[in-house]
Amino acid sequence: MLTYEHIADRLVQEVPEFSSVLHGHVTDYHEVLPHVLFGDLTRFVLHAHQQGDEELVGRCLTFLAIAMKSADTRVRELVAVSFVENVGPWDPATADFIASWPDALRDEATEQGRRSSDQDSGWPTE
Repeated sequence: MLTYEHIADRLVQEVPEFSSVLHGHVTDYHEVLPHVLFGDLTRFVLHAHQQGDEELVGRCLTFLAIAMKSADTRVRELVAVSFVENVGPWDPATADFIASWPDALRDEATEQGRRSSDQDSGWPTE
């Protein structure tokens, strides 16, 4: 089971290339701060995407999609707030990238984009 307390360990099991980022994070903060770490993960995934490393991007997105379906609400919120929102689903420049995401992530991005549009238009949101 994927839990909030062990998400960093599970992430580096699935994406060993991220271990140096995790190590630097722990060196800087002396502990794992999941939301800050997932900001680092966002930059890591975007960089891999820009470099054309779609195999690495795919493994990251698969992990994130599994996390998005976790029974642990904190894990789902972590992915939604500190990955999906950081990518900027309301930004047209990210649309093609987001379109390639697994369903669970893409659905969250679509919902965030819709909420952003509602707020921008002055319409009340739920």
